[in-house]
Amino acid sequence: MKRTSIALSMLLAVASPLFSTAQKAEIQQQQPRTLQPNEFATNLPGATHIVAPPAEFDAINASDSDLAYHGFPPRPDQTSAPKAYASWTRAIKASKSRVAPNLEMTKVFHGPAKVNGSANAPAAGDNSLSSYNWSGYVNFSGASAYSSASYYYVYSDFIVPVARQPFGTCTGGWDWGSTWVGIDGWGSSDVLQAGVEFDAYCSIFSSSTYYSPWYEWFPYGETRITNLPIAPGDEYFVEVWSTSATQGYAYLVNENTNQAVSIGFTAPAGTRLVGNSAEWITERPGVGGSLASLTNYVADPYWSSYAVTFGYNVTDPSSATSYAIVGLDNAGHPDSYPTLLGPAAFVMQTEGSAW
Repeated sequence: MKRTSIALSMLLAVASPLFSTAQKAEIQQQQPRTLQPNEFATNLPGATHIVAPPAEFDAINASDSDLAYHGFPPRPDQTSAPKAYASWTRAIKASKSRVAPNLEMTKVFHGPAKVNGSANAPAAGDNSLSSYNWSGYVNFSGASAYSSASYYYVYSDFIVPVARQPFGTCTGGWDWGSTWVGIDGWGSSDVLQAGVEFDAYCSIFSSSTYYSPWYEWFPYGETRITNLPIAPGDEYFVEVWSTSATQGYAYLVNENTNQAVSIGFTAPAGTRLVGNSAEWITERPGVGGSLASLTNYVADPYWSSYAVTFGYNVTDPSSATSYAIVGLDNAGHPDSYPTLLGPAAFVMQTEGSAW
């Protein structure tokens, strides 16, 4: 939902153009998979959606195979992971209306972590990391290839932040920010992810904000879901998972409007999921070939943040294999950082971007 004038809409179109014809052709050339009867192509090649199940379908008590057939995300085990199960149940109950997505490819990129230094792994005894684009938490599975040790799915609840520019500042352009959950990207070249975008614009003549849900499989760029409602203050549930090293899914629920979308999408050509890391991230994305200025989001709370491997090992931001990530600005100064609030909850806060 864009709240801006026609002139500013044109500005945003220039700032975030669609993918090139050559990039679209690359997607079209990929081998299509056979769709199930309730699965349909979207307006974007390589992406599909699953229509809503019959009104009498009981998703909470359905079998795992029926859940998958009807486009619902994997269900945590109620006995071994009761809190994760409770969060999943709440999101499924909020999924009262299934949206047939309208998709728009962009040149906004949420790529792998740009680490501070050359090391892709944390030093022994160090429970914090830093990155020029990521901030939040990352958990490591130890997988070196797609296997039972790889992450199967990751999800979280969060509130869509209010997008602002630094207090008392008008930059003359756009500041960009995103909240997302994902698999891979720390020590691997791909990222399977989905989340929400929150951007702020200011010039001497006007100011505006822009919000959108999205999914992405880097090295492709962000794909916006233009018809799933979003507004600052909305509560979103977002989950991503895979069924093979080249087939991913995203499920997003606006729990204020009780609308959901279920999207399947294929990996970029030559890309295979590893499943070595799972993350809950607030990011300043890449726009126009460089890292954008981070939106002054003030505070960004996450809760019910879980990741599960194919071996059904459940982790969260407080797990021993999780690490806090402090986001840095271009000069290497702390700009965005997490504070753990509980086993599966934390809050992100801005520092350098606020002032």
